[in-house]
Amino acid sequence: MIIIQTLALLILLCCPPDLQADTPLPPPKRHEVESPSKKYIATVDPKTGVTVRAAGSGKTVWKAPKIWSRRAFLADDGEHLVTGYDGLNLIPVNYTRDLVLITFWRRGERIRDITVGELFPDTKVLVRTVSHYHWGGIQGITGRTLTVRRCDKKEVRFDITTGKVKE
Repeated sequence: MIIIQTLALLILLCCPPDLQADTPLPPPKRHEVESPSKKYIATVDPKTGVTVRAAGSGKTVWKAPKIWSRRAFLADDGEHLVTGYDGLNLIPVNYTRDLVLITFWRRGERIRDITVGELFPDTKVLVRTVSHYHWGGIQGITGRTLTVRRCDKKEVRFDITTGKVKE
């Protein structure tokens, strides 16, 4: 019996945390995101939207009252922001191919959306969890490039100024 319990514990510890169990997300809340160089800070608030300001002076660069996301990435130019799907790395089992996973913004104006169908021409690679599908996640911004790591370990890079895949 002890061997079986130990084996079960080892299996659970070896599974990525997001695949062990699906837990409800916390309610939306205000948070801050720094650009990689820390020159700019975005305050992302479900009540007031996004406010980007220069880190040194605190001067507001731009505002967008209708943008909020649990996961946001601010570029070093202070102009471009990328937001991720509200369910983070999990999508519902009844998803549609037009479900938006990533949105590219310039000064609060939508540039482009990336959908499940675009990121996954073959959705069979999505990983089933207890109650969702794991799709992967946004790794971050380096320069003008956003890196996304899909659940099949494939990395896809996007130009943050256009939202288009970089070859």
